[in-house]
Amino acid sequence: MAKKSSKTDDGNDRLVIDLPRPVEASHECLPHAAMSLGGPANVPRMVSRVVIERVGPFWTLYRLDDSGGFVGDSTHVSREDALHQVAREFGVNEAGEVQP
Repeated sequence: MAKKSSKTDDGNDRLVIDLPRPVEASHECLPHAAMSLGGPANVPRMVSRVVIERVGPFWTLYRLDDSGGFVGDSTHVSREDALHQVAREFGVNEAGEVQP
């Protein structure tokens, strides 16, 4: 699907990928929302968008639902590592295209 790239106000790189269809969040991400809000932890959260953003020397992969709500995140040593995780977890490339 569509890929959107932009720079944040503080100059950090950011990449937004809209998934072609919602995908259940993996168990590899830290589901802050379910833990901190007391919601049922066993209810699968569907991811519709991922955001990769540089945070200091690392890259954070944020997983968002269809309304932009936080589902989970993970930290990576490089942009390429975060993109590899997106490909493995969601089956799409940087452009949001489904991988064979």
